Amino acid sequence: MNFLKSRNLVLCGAILAAGLVVGSDAQGQAQPERPRRVRQSEPSGFKQNPKVWAVFKDVVRDAGRSVVRIVTDGKDIALGTIVSIDGLIVTKNSELPPDKAPEVRLRDGRKLTAKLVGTDIKLDLALLKIEATDLPAIQFAESKTEVVGNMLAAPGLDEGPVAIGVVSVATRTVKPRELPAVTPPKDSGFLGVGLEEGEGGAKIMSVMPNSAAEKAGMKVNDIVTLIAETAIIDTETMINTIQHHKPGEVVPIKLKRGEAELELKVALGARPPEDPRLARRDFQNRMGSELSNRRGGFPSILQSDMVIKPTDCGGPIVDLDGKVIGLSIARAGRTESYVLPGELVKAAVAEMKNGKVAAGPEKTK
Repeated sequence: MNFLKSRNLVLCGAILAAGLVVGSDAQGQAQPERPRRVRQSEPSGFKQNPKVWAVFKDVVRDAGRSVVRIVTDGKDIALGTIVSIDGLIVTKNSELPPDKAPEVRLRDGRKLTAKLVGTDIKLDLALLKIEATDLPAIQFAESKTEVVGNMLAAPGLDEGPVAIGVVSVATRTVKPRELPAVTPPKDSGFLGVGLEEGEGGAKIMSVMPNSAAEKAGMKVNDIVTLIAETAIIDTETMINTIQHHKPGEVVPIKLKRGEAELELKVALGARPPEDPRLARRDFQNRMGSELSNRRGGFPSILQSDMVIKPTDCGGPIVDLDGKVIGLSIARAGRTESYVLPGELVKAAVAEMKNGKVAAGPEKTK
């Protein structure tokens, strides 16, 4: 068991005691319990054992004070993490609606409207501000000390964690398009281009005949830099941005064509039928839980086997010592949840706070 190598040996011992089923004989000596049939309604497996979850209450207690719930139209959309005592909160950007101010629910029951301060599109982060003071701000630690097998937990608004698991892949740099492709919403708009990374944006490598892109006059080697009010910094941000628009919607697109800068008005088309093989792959991935809409394109991640719901992304991730080693950013597959390293999140918050990262579309009007 790799997690026995964790620094917190006392806690690991408690977890083992909670996770193993033992009985006692007449002399008080611990003896293995006889095998018995497990009813279907009973939790089974290490991560489903309520005794194990109870052990983690102490682990997540401090970080949990900094967790908030992000809500729009009465629906939970993500968790958020308080990063300053005066009301700055970092959360998952792609879950925020483009035209509504999110509501933030604090652990003490307060409900406050948030204003968007800035976004980091590459990391899929948004920085929100609420009018509040003396809040418990999180402190991010380095993630690189966490090795494969170390145990992790995701605090929620309640006393216990919303997920527990282990590091399955240590923090690593991710090459473009290395992470799993995102299945686009069926009702999202369709441009009809092939892409690759370009200098300062997303480069058009092919244009489908009779597509929205061809009708608007887009050409091979054009570099897209802006769609609507969203800066396009790579292929991933372009794909995610287009997917937030509907068929028939006319979208302004700025691009570079050689030395010239152009702006085109593009009426998006309907998405073609999905490849059955991709649909089958996506169905299999979703068997563990629902997946995040945005789950790729991150420059660096730590991977865990925690089952984190998409609505619980945006919260802190702690190790057995309670150190916040990152932010949950995506539920990516049946056995995969991605964590943004704490060092990345800390730097991004500083830049968003100082206005060094474009805020993108105004989401609070």
